[in-house]
Amino acid sequence: MPGVKKLIVNADDFGLSRGVNRGIMTCYHSGIVRSASLMANGRAFDDAVAAARDVPGLGVGAHLNVVRGRPIAKADFIPHIVREGRFFLTGAVLALRCSRTMLAEIETEYRAQIEKILQANVKITHLDGEKHHHCFPPLFERVLRLAEEYAIPAVRLAKETPRLSAGIKVFQTLPLWACAGFNQRQLRRSAARSADFQQGIHLTGRMNREQVRDILRTLPPGVTELCCHPGYVDESHQQDIQDQGRFYIDATREAELRVLTDEAIQQEVTRLNIQLINYAGLN
Repeated sequence: MPGVKKLIVNADDFGLSRGVNRGIMTCYHSGIVRSASLMANGRAFDDAVAAARDVPGLGVGAHLNVVRGRPIAKADFIPHIVREGRFFLTGAVLALRCSRTMLAEIETEYRAQIEKILQANVKITHLDGEKHHHCFPPLFERVLRLAEEYAIPAVRLAKETPRLSAGIKVFQTLPLWACAGFNQRQLRRSAARSADFQQGIHLTGRMNREQVRDILRTLPPGVTELCCHPGYVDESHQQDIQDQGRFYIDATREAELRVLTDEAIQQEVTRLNIQLINYAGLN
């Protein structure tokens, strides 16, 4: 229907910790989150799978991760992306040193993560990536092939327009925006779909009610994804992230949770006739 505004509020890092899982469930039951991205190598993966079974309205994607924690594939199969049993890749490594061998090993790990999620009887609605590294064009091509192979209908494009007001976050959104043109052309040649617009990357760690309200009030017709990182930073969270490396773990997760469950934000969604969907709603 022309003019319809649809919003996918997607919570990343599902499975990272029990605190994050509880936060995402709170944002589903008492807020505007309708989609989450599951980390196959998260310490709280089983807890997330069990939680998702109770909420069939929550779309669950695969949060492909080759930069944090330990791999799912055997380390012997992916020696160029793992050191001492842990991932070490960064955006700079991918951009400057990534070889065909490394790309093939990353695909091997991506495949292992997808298959772990599927074996847990979770239907994957979309693919995205930790730190959005899946948007590196040579990797994005492989992600699209995996989406087709496993009949996964959608992939996050991450084409958010950089904002100088975002401060240091502009250095994250700018490379993604630069890659988006290449990736969009690849996407058009595939069966996978994506949201029409992207929001939230520049708000990571700094989301507040006024910013989200502005996004809602200026939402264009079509489908927009707002990615977010809610969670409870409690004792269970701290226990679960011990072996995961450096993560975005401070109280900003709880600040995002408060925004995403804010009654005024939910009233704004209703007032503006915005449809809350997950990636399955793209079909």
